[in-house]
Amino acid sequence: MKTILLPTDFSENSKNAINWVIQFYKKEKVNFILLNAYFSPQAGMSSVVSINEILRKQSISDLKEYKNELENSFKNENHAFSYESIYGDVLHAVKTTLEGKENVYVVVGAKGMSATEQLFIGSNTSEIVKESSAPVFVIPENVTFENIEKIAIAVDFQKNIKNDLFQPISEILTQSKAQLRPFYVEDDEVLIDEKTEQEVTEEYAKQLNQHQFTITKINEEDPLTGVQKYIHSHNIDLLVLVNRKKSFFESLFHKSFSKQVALQTDTPLLVLHD
Repeated sequence: MKTILLPTDFSENSKNAINWVIQFYKKEKVNFILLNAYFSPQAGMSSVVSINEILRKQSISDLKEYKNELENSFKNENHAFSYESIYGDVLHAVKTTLEGKENVYVVVGAKGMSATEQLFIGSNTSEIVKESSAPVFVIPENVTFENIEKIAIAVDFQKNIKNDLFQPISEILTQSKAQLRPFYVEDDEVLIDEKTEQEVTEEYAKQLNQHQFTITKINEEDPLTGVQKYIHSHNIDLLVLVNRKKSFFESLFHKSFSKQVALQTDTPLLVLHD
């Protein structure tokens, strides 16, 4: 059974992301774990102990109430809900809860800007994306669930892809019957030789079980703008990125992008880790 972690601070933003993924997996058996992280400011030891206990009780109370709310709103025999209340920041809570689990995903919300921009400029969301060992869905605020018909996957033309990297995408393609749209944002400073391009293309096609696999190349001075233009012009429903060390997209995670992005998107992301 698939396990999905749902970090929440009970904000509308996090609740929207949770609503989206519950509907996304409505036909699958899933164990959803609501996750709330709490912590108190530094103070005297006795004060900290007292505040921590208050925060813990409030966290558990809010989680119980929210769990009941979700079970009543989304009645589905395929779904089970539980919750965890963990002291510390949200990244610590996610890492702790992931330990020892298999076939697990994480779902987070992106607030105040496009999910792509939020992901790359730095936030709790981007920290979870970079540090999580599990695939992470990033859902922009105010995005409501719609059927997935077009999935874009960003290619970086690096070799040695791990064997099960694209399993989550293969499952989604099988269930949704969506079209897969691979693309690559060209970098004038990085030349991809023909042999490497062919080998990587064949490996992607094999792992994704795609008989026809054509990668669209985009030339754009700003790579983030290139990504956004592509998903905007092709009406993409889900964007897939692979976070790999020393890759093009790894570099995106560490660049400082302007908060004023020309093209805003309302596209959910799925970030995989290689």
